[in-house]
Amino acid sequence: MNCRMTSLTVRDFRSIRGEVTVSLDAPAVLIHGPNGTGKTSLLSAIELGLTGAVGSFARFDPNYLTYLPHKLSPDSSAHVSIQADEKMSDGSGGSFTANGSAIIGRGKLSEEQARFYTERCYLAQASLGRLLELYEHQDARNSSSPLTRFVKEILGLDALDALIDGLHLSGDVRRFREPSPLFWAARADAPSLDDAVEAAAARVEAAERERDQIEARLRELSGSTLAADHAIFPDGLRPDLERRVQEHEEKLSRLARIRRDLNAATSLVAAAAMTEAGSARADAEMTSSGAREALARWRAGPGARLEQLLSAIQKAFPEIPASSSDPSAAHAAAKQAVEGARARLRGTVDADSAATKTLSEITTSVIQGQGRIDTIDRQLAAEGGANRELAEALSAISTQINDEHCPVCGRDYAELGDGPLAAHVSAEIGRLVTAAGRVEALVRDRSKTLAALTDARRKQTELQGTVLSPTERERVIFQLAQRDEWLNNLQDLAGEAIAGSRLIRDATKAAQVLAALNSQTTSISGLRAELDIYALQLEIEPEPADVPLAAVVQFMRSELDRREANESSGKAKLEQALTTLRTLASNQQSLNENRKMLKALQEKQTKSATQRQEADRRISVAKDLMARAQTVRGKHVRDIFNDELNAVWRQLFIRLAPDENFVPAFALPEIAGKPVEAVLETHYRSGGKGGNPRAMLSAGNLNTAALTLFLSLHLSVRAKLPWLVIDDPVQSMDDVHIAQFAALLRTLKQHGRQIIIAVHDRQLFDYLSLELSPTFNGDRLITIELGRNADGYTTAPWALTTFEPDRAVAA
Repeated sequence: MNCRMTSLTVRDFRSIRGEVTVSLDAPAVLIHGPNGTGKTSLLSAIELGLTGAVGSFARFDPNYLTYLPHKLSPDSSAHVSIQADEKMSDGSGGSFTANGSAIIGRGKLSEEQARFYTERCYLAQASLGRLLELYEHQDARNSSSPLTRFVKEILGLDALDALIDGLHLSGDVRRFREPSPLFWAARADAPSLDDAVEAAAARVEAAERERDQIEARLRELSGSTLAADHAIFPDGLRPDLERRVQEHEEKLSRLARIRRDLNAATSLVAAAAMTEAGSARADAEMTSSGAREALARWRAGPGARLEQLLSAIQKAFPEIPASSSDPSAAHAAAKQAVEGARARLRGTVDADSAATKTLSEITTSVIQGQGRIDTIDRQLAAEGGANRELAEALSAISTQINDEHCPVCGRDYAELGDGPLAAHVSAEIGRLVTAAGRVEALVRDRSKTLAALTDARRKQTELQGTVLSPTERERVIFQLAQRDEWLNNLQDLAGEAIAGSRLIRDATKAAQVLAALNSQTTSISGLRAELDIYALQLEIEPEPADVPLAAVVQFMRSELDRREANESSGKAKLEQALTTLRTLASNQQSLNENRKMLKALQEKQTKSATQRQEADRRISVAKDLMARAQTVRGKHVRDIFNDELNAVWRQLFIRLAPDENFVPAFALPEIAGKPVEAVLETHYRSGGKGGNPRAMLSAGNLNTAALTLFLSLHLSVRAKLPWLVIDDPVQSMDDVHIAQFAALLRTLKQHGRQIIIAVHDRQLFDYLSLELSPTFNGDRLITIELGRNADGYTTAPWALTTFEPDRAVAA
């Protein structure tokens, strides 16, 4: 199953502020970011878009809907939209709005697919550390433990145990003596009549077997299209068989006439081959036939691959010529067009990246400049009392102060007790002059800052018109990747294109030489036309002109032999069918007499045998049902524990923890007839059992056991969804475990799984990017790095990595 999630758009969802759009259209997607930047929120948004809920939150907080919108969301709502291949659904759904009290929208997946995704495809970070705890038993003898309930829910053992207990009486007829006394009376009724009915039934059965054998033989001989369960009536079938025998006779006569004419043509072909012109023509026919066959082999192999590639390229570049007449020229034109388009797309991507970076810097400058102007305005408002003219007036008045009386109002300033009046006026003059200087400096600074801010906003507006939208940038990036893949394929088929052009020229030249030789001999041309007439009479296609006449004659003689043999065999079978039809009529008469006798005996037996037959039927049904229930219970227990869950869990755990001696497993039921009590235990690799995994394994290996349990649950059933989404799976793992886990992810990716992993550690992110990098043409890797800009909005730039062949090694 090769289906993928293709893109995700999230706006104001949990810790993600603003709107981000990322592409998921790759076999492997890696997500990295510091704590709190939204890795878990991004994976939860995927779960919401696919299933319509966030089950990983609902298990821990029933009121989780309240916390889905970001606290600074403008409309107090969160929005999620996800796109996936339409193979997974009807193409609708996948868009949601969460307003804090409800989720509005429809999931991308059906109810069954959504349940499979939640249980088998998505492992949340909070669930990883508690996965074993969720299935840990509290008491090995308590059948209501969580693990036991889990096993019985999978196997359906509660219903099967109840069914087996209820059918206990059917195991032995002696148990019916007290609950059903009439059963014993019915068993002893009319034994002699039963023997008579049995004998009559045996005769009818033998007659029916004989009839079936005769009818099967008759259908085989006559080729009748009657259904196998429909009776054959001799009087109705006989005229059809006689008519078909006559048709075979007529066909054999027509074939005999064609053979006579073909024998004469064979003599003419042999005589023509003895001449010098005939020898040259034979050589030309052989050369033309060889050239045509070589061209056909090329068109079926490399030519078909080249034609498929050029057809795909011609959809984007209609000006490329067709490859039927000159594959080399078409290949060269395609390569030139793709290289030119690739250069243009690369320039567009580089220019957009530079413009995006410049726009981000200018946006930061605009925010800082606006903040500077706001600060200056607040300072100017604080200096509202500064006035240079008032300072000059007070300076002029100060010359008139001779004592403590104010020359303006005449008040005695000594009453205040704040010092001399002249000193107070002098201090006020100094304060006003200083404040006026600061205001002038702030005004000049605000003017310069406003001019710089205006220029930055103009540049910001210009750049916003040149930056590509996320959808357009994604389209350009994928077009560039497709051009790279086309160039790789064109490079691989360069030699085949040259060989194809050479083969076309050779075949054309050989056909022209043969046509010239054929036109020189009118008798040969007439003979070939005569052979074409015979071919039409045999209802076969005439051979091409470059096929040797001797080969044409030999083929027609072989076809005549085959058809005459078929017609003779068909006629003989129909004649045998007419004989078998007479035997069938006699058998049907005998069968009708035996059936009448059996019916008379059964009418006598009906009254005495009714109760016994009904009791036997019910007992038989009950026994069969009990046996089936026991078989199903035993098979489910073995399959779930041995063949599926334990086997897959053991293989995955050993692969990730090769040095651990104890392997976790579910305990197997010891006795089939006893209630199942499931527990967790460990197995020693060299033999024997250990204790509970929580007591036997280290913290790192215990985390590995939980992770591999989740993977085994995913792999132990048919993959309804080929996706694995894991949030920070390497908790408490050392380097060896991480290396083995990376190898396992690479293997799962190669087997058609789409893998989405979120990690916190930067070095681990770089290591997984290297391990999951594309290894063949068409393979891709998408990396997403979450962060925040200066305004606190979430940023999620993503990059697409395609396969790049090592030309140095290939050379």
